[in-house]
Amino acid sequence: MTVSFENILYRLNRAEAELRISKILCQNLFNADSDPIFIADSRTFEILDANEAAQNCYGYSKDELLQMSFFDLSDQADEDMGAGFASIKAKEKLVYSKRPHRKKNGGLLYVNVHLCSTEYMDSTALIITTHDITEHLETEAQLIQASKMSTLGIMASGIAHELNQPLNVIKVGSDFFLKMTDRNKEIDKETLRTMAEEMSRYVDRASAIISHLKEFARASDVKGSELNINQPVRDVFKILGRQLTLHEISVELDLADHLPCIFADHNRLEQVFVNLVTNARDALEERGVYWKKMLRVRTFLEDKRVVAIVSDNGKGIREDIMDMIFEPFFTTKEADVGTGLGLSITYGIVKDYEGEITVESKYNEGTSCKVSFPAIV
Repeated sequence: MTVSFENILYRLNRAEAELRISKILCQNLFNADSDPIFIADSRTFEILDANEAAQNCYGYSKDELLQMSFFDLSDQADEDMGAGFASIKAKEKLVYSKRPHRKKNGGLLYVNVHLCSTEYMDSTALIITTHDITEHLETEAQLIQASKMSTLGIMASGIAHELNQPLNVIKVGSDFFLKMTDRNKEIDKETLRTMAEEMSRYVDRASAIISHLKEFARASDVKGSELNINQPVRDVFKILGRQLTLHEISVELDLADHLPCIFADHNRLEQVFVNLVTNARDALEERGVYWKKMLRVRTFLEDKRVVAIVSDNGKGIREDIMDMIFEPFFTTKEADVGTGLGLSITYGIVKDYEGEITVESKYNEGTSCKVSFPAIV
């Protein structure tokens, strides 16, 4: 069958028209997405294309973005994401959470980065989508801060006792000096020195307690640094130690020496252990008063991960609700006792630092909460 020249020309024109329509449709879809989308070179990571949302979100014009590398948008060096970008395989998808980026005007935003490879202009390129989660993180930070304030409020009596003791020592010492002065009696140098040293020691103790409370109460962010997990564990008991004593709870700390560091924020990690320890305290109280209440914290190294386990012999968790314990606002406590945010907040903080958290429990026998983080070696 003979095909005329006019028929061939018609088909070519139709194919070109369909290609133009397809290109326009793809461009419209590209620009219609509310999240910033970048096409980047798979070797240099230079931006080859960016949608309108990217321009609006970051404040750069398209021409400016095309002169930049995707990593020029990062607020700090991001070695693990750079390694992932360089080694991504065909059809592989990668996600990087809570990465700090900078806008053209200097404003900071946090984004989740989604990455996959594709064919672009006869070569391999990267499709990168960023999703702004700054508002979500601000809300999360407010919840964490509210949880801290709630913790300090509940622990007020124990904290007051911790401060009362040094104040009493200082009061006794100052009263002694006043009485000796009123009676025109001399104080021998040895007694004077001993009492002055004792008063100074208790002033330092009270000052350390107040400094730690201020540090604990401050707002923290997602950023972190290298730290030993034993430090925030020990600091928890500066806040909760007296409260646990008042509840007649025996505490055993079995903290391994010479643990490798992990990457996390001290303040946020302390909040994790405060939540776990207060949950253990409440479980011990719920079970009753006619047995020895035990709370134990262990730290150790396991398979290149630093592990901490908080365990108690309290009431435990029923099997039918175990799957719900990390859900926001889920709680088994009375409305005026618990908000149901403690474990949800804990889960989020642990995940921020590539950690894992698991819970094992037997009803009326006790609970163990295990958190682990990659060791820095």
